[in-house]
Amino acid sequence: MKFTRILPAALCSAMLVGMVINAHAAADEPKAPATKPVKMRPIRLTKPWSLLEDLTQEQKEQINKIHMAALEEKKKIDDKEEADATAVLTDAQKAELLKAEEKEKEAMKAKNKKPTTKEATKE
Repeated sequence: MKFTRILPAALCSAMLVGMVINAHAAADEPKAPATKPVKMRPIRLTKPWSLLEDLTQEQKEQINKIHMAALEEKKKIDDKEEADATAVLTDAQKAELLKAEEKEKEAMKAKNKKPTTKEATKE
């Protein structure tokens, strides 16, 4: 009879010790940062490549990589052209250019601004 009382107590103790050891071991391990799985957007190619219907995923990736590299190179060329052309200008011309660009930017904002309901009813 003593055996039937001791056995469940011993099993419970063994389980409790196992849980404590497991929790301690898990606390020692560095946790990996929780990252969301990256959702890959489908690659959208530019024309004429987008007209082809039988491109493999690998071909799409290669064409996209080439296109992205070309865009980067074009941006570098445009930036260099702007810097070189601006270097030729006098300070007065640079100031005039800056004002003209700001005026153009404001005109674009005004053009793209949606009228509010009050403005729409006045017209």
